[in-house]
Amino acid sequence: MLPITTPFDAVSCSSVNTVWGALTIEVLARLGVKTVVTSPGARSAPLTLAAARNARVEALSILDERSAAFFALGIAKRTLRPVALISTSGTAAANYLPAVIEASLSGTPLIIMTADRPPELRNCSSGQTIDQSKIFGIYVRHYTELALPEATEQMLSYLRQTLVHNVNQSIINNPGPVHLNFPFREPLFSLPEDINPIIDAAKLESISTIITRPCDSVVMKGAIDQIALERLSSHRKGVIIVGANNPSCGDDDFANAVNLISQKLGWPIIADILNPVRNHYIENRSVITHYDTFLRNKEYTSTLEPKAVLQIGTLPTSKVLNNWLESLDAVTFLLTSRPINTDPLHRLATPIYGDVCELSQAIEQESIDPEWSTQWMALEEQTAAKIDTKIHTIEALFEGKVSWLLSRFLPTGTSVFLGNSMSIRYAEYLWSVGTSGCSIFYNRGANGIDGTLSTAIGVAHCGKPSVLLIGDLAFLHDINGLLSMNLLEGSLTVILINNNGGGIFEHLPVANDGASFEEYFATPQCANFSQLCASYGAEYTAIHDWDQLIKNITNLPQSGIRVIEVITDRKADIHTLSTIQTTS
Repeated sequence: MLPITTPFDAVSCSSVNTVWGALTIEVLARLGVKTVVTSPGARSAPLTLAAARNARVEALSILDERSAAFFALGIAKRTLRPVALISTSGTAAANYLPAVIEASLSGTPLIIMTADRPPELRNCSSGQTIDQSKIFGIYVRHYTELALPEATEQMLSYLRQTLVHNVNQSIINNPGPVHLNFPFREPLFSLPEDINPIIDAAKLESISTIITRPCDSVVMKGAIDQIALERLSSHRKGVIIVGANNPSCGDDDFANAVNLISQKLGWPIIADILNPVRNHYIENRSVITHYDTFLRNKEYTSTLEPKAVLQIGTLPTSKVLNNWLESLDAVTFLLTSRPINTDPLHRLATPIYGDVCELSQAIEQESIDPEWSTQWMALEEQTAAKIDTKIHTIEALFEGKVSWLLSRFLPTGTSVFLGNSMSIRYAEYLWSVGTSGCSIFYNRGANGIDGTLSTAIGVAHCGKPSVLLIGDLAFLHDINGLLSMNLLEGSLTVILINNNGGGIFEHLPVANDGASFEEYFATPQCANFSQLCASYGAEYTAIHDWDQLIKNITNLPQSGIRVIEVITDRKADIHTLSTIQTTS
């Protein structure tokens, strides 16, 4: 191929497909897409080569399409900008589905571009050809079947406008993935001897010019419903529930806005780990984090019944909290910046569409009942003191203590990715309120273990030193994510909890089925993580005591991936957690 110094230097010797691909990547770049993640394949060559040649974008190649999609998801979660994905035709695209589902349910923008056979090669047993039309079903915000490439001004203008529309669909109002299917006829890309001009370079430059907003995430602003606002403000005894959120504002602004709402209403904040509130401490605020422990005690719950509940984002993970909420006879308000249903409890609820910062400004200062928040905080502080004392004395390696220590010893501003199953639950139970300023990331759209490692690597890429807390099965499930470690610009420390199986199943009734539980549910593995890490070239450390763990998490590396293995006993962990949860 001829060297290209700018996106359109070689237009005069390009094939029609090359022109089509070059314009596609150039328009995305001008819209603000900064990263394109590709996987090897011939049919997608016009798009892949265009991304590799365009200096405006970072083009990264990842072998495994499933890992590639989750890697892109991680970057999009951290930057709140869409990341483009390029796959070849056939089943390659199908490997994107788990990440597409997570992106859809979590409101994360992705631009999915799948290459395809032309119409005459479909439905005739042509190799590597499947029906890619709407392959991602309802999990994309928009689907477009592109026309076959033509190097005419009219068709290139059509391509530009289609790309602009799809990027807007991925970021406006309800962010999420969009899917563009690109059919290409052979020959797929230009050869060095192809020097015949296809279209004038100046005309192509003119067509690529766009007048539109860059692809920053856009929150639809609007007046908060005044009737709902008045109803919300009329209650003196209420609680604010803050669950998983993708704040459109910064972490500090989000935490400040929630605190302002709390101060104006006089309501305590029940905050799980999946939002900025716990890690951005503000004086004189009422933040409740040990609810899973004291809400188990009916003596307390009978005196803490609110008359109103404001839920911001989705519900926390805790079943104890959710069962308590379901038992209440309280007026419920659901604040969300996206047009989605955030109430799996199906309560009689008033939806409020808007941003938390908007709501904090719209609420007037009310006459509050100071004893209401004081009562909650007294119980929170009492419970926290007892739990902290208990955990401090635990010398055996216990999975829950890892989260407790991370909340205390991680460097300020660390990006933390929490794996699903027990990793996220222990963090919800035991991650302490503080001023660490840690940013918490997660895949809680579909709550699966798919692609956890790859997503965390994407979060770490070009970002702050990052930490992933993950279990052994989730790590093994996405072990191919380590193939992308050579692309990582930044560092990721993986805290690997190895309890030889699925610890979360120990909490379910099926754990009592001794005959089949271990083989079919716990599924213990015999992996040697030291050898696995060595085969991928990842640094490995085994932890034997808490001082060693503290030393390793206090100072994080600036580059590369290291795996820190903490071996625990999942059955002993169940007993230890039980004693903590009954602390009151």
